[in-house]
Parts: sequence; C-alpha cells; structure tokens
Amino acid sequence: MNQTPSEMHQRITVITNKKANRGRAAAKGTKVTDLLRSYGCEVEHHQPASIDETKQVARDAINEERHLIAVGGDGLLHHLTQVCAETHATLGIVAAGTGNDFAFGLDLPVGLRDSTRAALTPTQGIDLLKFEDANRPACYGATIATAGFSAVVNVRAEKMSWPRGSTRYTVATLRELAKLKRYDFELNVDGVETEGRCLMIAIANTRAFGGGMQIAPQASPHDGNAEIVLIRDTSAFNLLRMLPKTFSGGHTEHPAVEISRGTKISVALRHHDSRENCRLRSDGEDVGSLPQTVTVVSGGLRVAGLSPLAPNAEEAAEEDE
Repeated sequence: MNQTPSEMHQRITVITNKKANRGRAAAKGTKVTDLLRSYGCEVEHHQPASIDETKQVARDAINEERHLIAVGGDGLLHHLTQVCAETHATLGIVAAGTGNDFAFGLDLPVGLRDSTRAALTPTQGIDLLKFEDANRPACYGATIATAGFSAVVNVRAEKMSWPRGSTRYTVATLRELAKLKRYDFELNVDGVETEGRCLMIAIANTRAFGGGMQIAPQASPHDGNAEIVLIRDTSAFNLLRMLPKTFSGGHTEHPAVEISRGTKISVALRHHDSRENCRLRSDGEDVGSLPQTVTVVSGGLRVAGLSPLAPNAEEAAEEDE
C-alpha cells in the first residue's frame, strides 16, 4: 500500500447491503473486511436487516468517530448520506450494487483491492442535493434527482427480476416507451423561470443514472452547481433514438434537450392528463412528491478515494470474485 498506517483510518465500521446485486455484495463485504484487517485496521462488519438499522449503525459509528465504509449500491449510499450529510462523518465506498452510478460519478476504482485501498485514503468534500418541501423533513441526494419518464423507468427497473445488471434499465426504458406520458412543468433555476410540457427533468450532481446513462455528462459534484436537464415534449421515436446516445452524452445535441446550471432549483411536475403531482426520485429512491426546492450543498459529504492511487499492476489484475 502507498499509505502508511498513520495515514489510514484505523477504526472502521463496514456496512454491507447483503441483498445488493442479488446477494453478491454479502461475500464482497466479507472480503473487504478481511482485507482491512490484513492492513492492521480494527473493523466492525455489519449487514443490517433494514434501512432504520442501517442508519442507526451509521449514527453509532459517527458518534464513536469511526470511519464508515459502504459495500453496496446506490440505495445503500443514499440511506447513509441521510446520516452523514453536513456532519464530520467520513465515508469510503466499495461499489457492489447493480448500477453503481455514485461510484462511477466520482471515478472511484472498481477492483476489490483498489476500491478497498481507496476507501482508506483521506476524505474530500463533495456536493450534495438537498430536497425540501412543506410536507416532510429535508433529505439529501448524492447523484441525480429525476421526475417524469426517467423516474417511471427507475421504478419499473427496480421491480424487474430479469435481466441482471444495468441492462434492466435499458429494457425498462423500452417498455415504458410504449406508453409514453407527457408532463407539465414549472421550473425556477436561480430566479430564472420557465414552464411548458416535457417528458422528464433531471437535476444532476453527478453525470449518470440507470447504470451508466450519462444524462448530464458535464455535471460535477465538485463545482457547487447542479446541472438541470430538461427533455421537452417529443415523440417516442425521437426518445428511442436518443437512448443509445445517453451512454456517451451525445443526446445533449438533440433540440428537445435543454440544459442549465444552478444552485437553487424549484421544480413542479404534473401529469398532463390527470394533473396529479409527480414524485421525485434520487439515487433510485423516492424523495417525495413535487413541488420541491432543490439546493446544492457544497462540500456536504466527505468521501474517501477521490485522489488517484499510484498504479499497482499486481493488484489491478485481481478479480473481484
């Protein structure tokens, strides 16, 4: 390792979502724990049975000034963010979910050894999204908040048992295209108002969702801004043509796509037919009904692994499984 023991987090709580990636994360959490102990760290390994238990384990670790390492996907990270946001907590990440868009957005290592080593490095602050409305306590998002078509796709994908991996988001998208719905929106970005009809809105702290779809290719969790991507009303055929381009960010050249940047965003979105308010999802999780105000919290979460590690050919060649 390149870090000396004095530079590493010595007292660590590992939290594994044992159900992530169809149960494969459980074994990965054990491997991470074994590696950490081989590095001389004092480690507690938890596999909580519920969201509430996950949050309580995290709170206990923070109160005891233990470094947290999450082994799981975006859902686990979303729930840990609710506890760690705007605190002194430090968080390392070993991606072990289906999409892993948070880890992708931070350019974290993917191999078992490299990601474990990265999770021990000094932490740096990244931006968060903070969601506020009159009906519930404020909560946070780490990646992208979305409503409309993309949120409906996310819900469908989470219910699918096949296919595995990020491919299910593509399949879910194709299925939802068959019954494409329109939405009426009202948007205020740092005081600039716009309204109209659209297919979806994304408020991006990082660049990708849905297992690598780069809906906001220029979004960065280090610049104090969110990137707002609006896809205005267009045909299902046009949306289908955009789909493969989202993996490279090429969809942004389509005339139906509008992109803006800001730090405080008020958004309302309603079904065009029923006028029913849409719900907002972030990190693949429901964060409440619209309208809401979304604010960028600069440096709101301290994460390890953002500085590149020196190459290690032997460790880079090792497989996760």
